[in-house]
Amino acid sequence: MAKRQTATRTISNAGRLRVLRVVAAIKAIGTAPTESSVEADGLIDLEYDPTIERFEVQPVTVAVTVDGRTVNYTPDVRYVRRTGVIGFREFKGSMEDLDTDTARKLKAANERFLRDGYEFSVMDAAQLRVGCRMDNLRLLHRYARWPAPATLRAQVLDALEARPRQTLGELRSLVGNAHLGGLYRMLWDRQVGVDLLSEPLSAWTPVWRVAA
Repeated sequence: MAKRQTATRTISNAGRLRVLRVVAAIKAIGTAPTESSVEADGLIDLEYDPTIERFEVQPVTVAVTVDGRTVNYTPDVRYVRRTGVIGFREFKGSMEDLDTDTARKLKAANERFLRDGYEFSVMDAAQLRVGCRMDNLRLLHRYARWPAPATLRAQVLDALEARPRQTLGELRSLVGNAHLGGLYRMLWDRQVGVDLLSEPLSAWTPVWRVAA
């Protein structure tokens, strides 16, 4: 059994209803532990978002006022955009299933953060898991740190320059098994265009050169 202390509780992977996963995140400040699969997907989404420079899991606890009472609230993540804008985000399984107390606390947190000049948003599983996008991002995220040598990048981009639209299978054959990880790293880095939403990535998935 694994355990990890967060700002709000000690979480473990014991039992069916508990989830413990530490997301490998280049943009994360410190480690990135999560308490649910939705939170893990949310961090992968932030990691892929090109507007996000860095983020931190459960960074602060703030006091908010709910029905005249002062209660503590710890957002799931704080992020910094490349523009310098700072925001906070909460991840929930379903917005429709929120209990009254949680909904009121989130409303109070939204008012507090907006008043202080920050962004604030709540995302649920339905928003994160549209189409096949998140399944594909989970796959590509495995290769976010994979080496992609300049020679490989040039080989792929030159091939797409010669024939702008190809399939993922054709590029796999071009680079060979030894460099599949590097090819997927290029997809993660958005150096090669691909539709992540419509269907699972496969040999038949169209890919294209991204405009410089």
